[in-house]
Amino acid sequence: MRVTAIDQVELTGTLTELSVTWVGAPARRGLPVGFNQGNHLRAQRSGRGAWLAGTVTLPDAHPDPSRVAGAVARLLGEHDALRASFTVSVVPTQDVFDATQLQVRPRVVGRVWHGFVESLLTQRCRAGDVPGVFFGILDDTVICAFDHAHADAITIDLVLRRLCEYYIDPTTPRRPTLSYADRCLTDAAAASSPNRCDDADSTRLMQVWHDFFALTEGAVPAFPLRLGAGRAPQRTVVVPLLDDSECTDLLPDSSFATILSALAAAVADVGGPERLATLIPIHTRGPRTSGWHSTAGWLVSNAPVVVNAGDPNSATTWLRHASELAGLPLDHVLTQCRPHLPTEDIFMVSYLDYRKFGPALPGAQHISAVTSTDTAQFWFTRSDSGLELRVRHPARPVADHVIAGLLTALHGRLREPRPVALPAP
Repeated sequence: MRVTAIDQVELTGTLTELSVTWVGAPARRGLPVGFNQGNHLRAQRSGRGAWLAGTVTLPDAHPDPSRVAGAVARLLGEHDALRASFTVSVVPTQDVFDATQLQVRPRVVGRVWHGFVESLLTQRCRAGDVPGVFFGILDDTVICAFDHAHADAITIDLVLRRLCEYYIDPTTPRRPTLSYADRCLTDAAAASSPNRCDDADSTRLMQVWHDFFALTEGAVPAFPLRLGAGRAPQRTVVVPLLDDSECTDLLPDSSFATILSALAAAVADVGGPERLATLIPIHTRGPRTSGWHSTAGWLVSNAPVVVNAGDPNSATTWLRHASELAGLPLDHVLTQCRPHLPTEDIFMVSYLDYRKFGPALPGAQHISAVTSTDTAQFWFTRSDSGLELRVRHPARPVADHVIAGLLTALHGRLREPRPVALPAP
């Protein structure tokens, strides 16, 4: 999987849209949304919407549109998160259509250019519209796209895999999935409980957040290098960092800790502090045996990390809490800690190892929309080809210069020899 953005790819060719429509009124109405969905939908009220897309190459040079439509219909029927429509308001809600209300029909569009495809994705994938999703065939490639309220990064990989499986063999058995809408209901009920998070484990985990904000002086940490003031159009940078053999030699089992410590050292190399505080996304799908691993939706929380430059052990100390913190509701954290937000967007560092999801998919890409930002965000991804990085930052000269210098330093830091463990005497 290559993680990129719409300004870094070329989507040109002969397009057939798999037009998705719903018949009748939604089967379930006025359901609550998840925490991330709520923030996203409120941001969309001020014009800051965003979509996620994916592409995968099918084995046929000229895919059968009817078979692709059948694969899309089956996929949508299995995942209620992809059948939702949303109210974009101060208190967002979702309505969910039943699988029996679904229609998917091929519609030949013809020869198209990249700008048309980008505009079409933006037009189709708006949370307040129905269906808020897009599927199409561009030459031998399937494109899927969703308003972010429908999906997270793992959902994109899941959707591409299922579409390939169902296209190649329509008799592929269904994998067990759970209802994302029901999970939102359960989480909302828990949020209203007066005894929520009163247990000993929650108290212990909340202390991790209190310790973090004590180190950051009560603020969600900002990117520590100067990028200029205020929002600006987004610049996307996608760079390979290590090939697969270099990853084997230079990245230990604790890859993310090593990456974080190298990033912290690179920040210090270009004039930043010796200690880097940030947030990391963590999935909330639970153990691999959980049905959530085969379920589409926005199943992500955040965890805090403070890492000393060049010291993976300092990152490991914080990462040890990450999986546990996935169960601590972020709205509860914000209520208890009341941190200051120095920027509208959150400085964060993500790491996702796509090898864990199955064999590499041909031509697989995760493509994000290009919007605006006031900070820097980093997505590290591991695949069979090695380690890559996507950076999103404000498109202004000072930020371009800072990020270019940071990436040069990061390349060097990642290639520093690992210490060799000596045998015990």
